[in-house]
Amino acid sequence: MMSMIPFPEGIQFLGRAGISTYSIFLMLAFLSCSFLSVREFKRRGLNPATADWLVFLCIIGTIVGAKVFFVIQIWPQIWVTDTGFWDTFYRVFFTWKGMSYAGGTSMWKTLFSGSGLVFYGGLLCSVALILFYLRKNKLNVAQHLDAAAIALSLGYGIGRLACFVSGDGCYGYSSGGISIPLITWVYGPETGGCPSDPALLWKYPFMCSSGVRVWNTPVIESLLSFCLFGFYMLWARYKPFRPGMLTCIFAIWNGMMRFLLEFLRLNDAVIPIRKPPSYLSAGAGSPEIPLKNFLYLHSHPDAAYFENWHWYGFTQGQIIAVFLIITGITIITVKKLYQYTPQTTK
Repeated sequence: MMSMIPFPEGIQFLGRAGISTYSIFLMLAFLSCSFLSVREFKRRGLNPATADWLVFLCIIGTIVGAKVFFVIQIWPQIWVTDTGFWDTFYRVFFTWKGMSYAGGTSMWKTLFSGSGLVFYGGLLCSVALILFYLRKNKLNVAQHLDAAAIALSLGYGIGRLACFVSGDGCYGYSSGGISIPLITWVYGPETGGCPSDPALLWKYPFMCSSGVRVWNTPVIESLLSFCLFGFYMLWARYKPFRPGMLTCIFAIWNGMMRFLLEFLRLNDAVIPIRKPPSYLSAGAGSPEIPLKNFLYLHSHPDAAYFENWHWYGFTQGQIIAVFLIITGITIITVKKLYQYTPQTTK
């Protein structure tokens, strides 16, 4: 794994010393979606130029929505009340450093950084832009979304591989001694943490698992998404389903796999059920760790951090996943999309 492909020594572009591998895979995902969606639109008798517009809107929606939802996801690390509500409000929204002096994270630095993306944020924002575009141009929403869903399943799989290759930190906690090729993985050096020398960081992911074998959730999601893509390409797209069925299948499948995989990931809970696992890392009965120290553990995880982590409540991803599942099942049931309707397939 490699977070960045470095430029020759002494060369920089826009202040960067190399090309992000995440960006490369993200570009491949969009190019694949563009190529496939144009062909699928033609096959279905739809205007292929519309497919290009939808991909463009997805690019905009992904970048904006993914960053905004990432800020929401790590909000407890941004809004660190230290000297009162109004002082925190001013520092968070009107200063570049935010509450970093108090152990927090800067909201503006996070928004404009090259890392930190939440897929569901990008998905929801992209869908909103696409719906606006289709309705504004008086195009059939269900038919166009069905054609785009096939390409989206492929793009999602490639996007999750980007997380794995760059090691951006969306993996899980310790697999508890379970070793399965690709499914469990040691991020970074197997002998410990990432190197302290900045000149060597390009060789390793942005985050390391400190020598602990963890659940490789990006690869698991990628494989499951490729399974959905295969299901579409080999069978579903040739069946005369009523418009909207393929879109609902994507929502249900993606929601189910994300809901289940969140039990293995390191994401913080939006609806906590019990105390965060970092409070327990010092041993049962130990005093609670102050908030600043809890945030420090997030920023500087060690082996104990991964070995003691566990699911402690419903995450942002699980909440959105449940919404997708319920929405997909409801639309299929109410509109009886499972029934075939006569139509010409090529």
